[in-house]
Amino acid sequence: MVCPHCTSSYGRKKGIRGEKQRCVCYSCGKQYCYPLNEPPREPKKFAKILIFDIETSLMKVFVWGLYKQYIPPANIIADWYVIAWAAKWLYDETIASDVLTPEEAKIGDDSRILKSMWKLLDEADIVIAHNGDRFDLRKLNWRFINNKMHPPTPYRSIDTLKIARKEFAAPSYKLDFLTKNFGMREKIKTDFELWINCMEGDVDSLKEMSTYNKQDIVALEDLYLKIRPYIKNHPNIGVLADMDICSNCGSEHIEETDSVYLTSANKFLVYRCRGCKTPYIRSKKNINQYKTNLRSVAR
Repeated sequence: MVCPHCTSSYGRKKGIRGEKQRCVCYSCGKQYCYPLNEPPREPKKFAKILIFDIETSLMKVFVWGLYKQYIPPANIIADWYVIAWAAKWLYDETIASDVLTPEEAKIGDDSRILKSMWKLLDEADIVIAHNGDRFDLRKLNWRFINNKMHPPTPYRSIDTLKIARKEFAAPSYKLDFLTKNFGMREKIKTDFELWINCMEGDVDSLKEMSTYNKQDIVALEDLYLKIRPYIKNHPNIGVLADMDICSNCGSEHIEETDSVYLTSANKFLVYRCRGCKTPYIRSKKNINQYKTNLRSVAR
């Protein structure tokens, strides 16, 4: 049974609704129902795509003033630490999260919640975060190594901030601005005081931080699905499934276009996905009818 929205035959069961099975499409993310005696064909192996976000504390330092101060490392009183994290698997309704206890927050002990975050990263094939390459992943790696934890197994990273900056001339690339612009679910409003209260171990503030963190994940998933057709270097999902499917979303419903992809020596057919509308799919086989050893000179 194919998805009625994008015609992909890749679906994941979500539950029973009357005489039908609820399903969510791997390709377009929309839900649909089908008769219980007609289950959809499951993929051989679909990439485990993790959407995540972390919230970190402030650093405590000694300073001589408030304007243009250089702060040497010797002035550090206490380094920053991870206050909370939230994550979800792509298209999954469940959001996993963890936050420090008041006692852990007061002393800056994030070792417990780092272990739970590490397990998800270790399981993921692809991870998605906004400014993840520069902030979230490097921050986590710093806390991992300081807690004597070895790196998780390799994964591919998709940084939605990098993609937005590369592909769009937007007035702002903040997650909150982008989700508002596209009419999506938005971030929860917070202020600087929330971070101060969390570091002091305030119970209500830690709960609020966790809620704020979870909402970021929901907004980030919406943004990723919106800009996915523009991701030219998206990790190839077809390699994991070992099938000729859309490299971005995994749909097997792709159609040939009139365009060709040119290299310095060959040309290839270009396809567009009927699910996520990605146009960056090319054939492996060279369609150049004229064989030649001539090449352009590198400049």
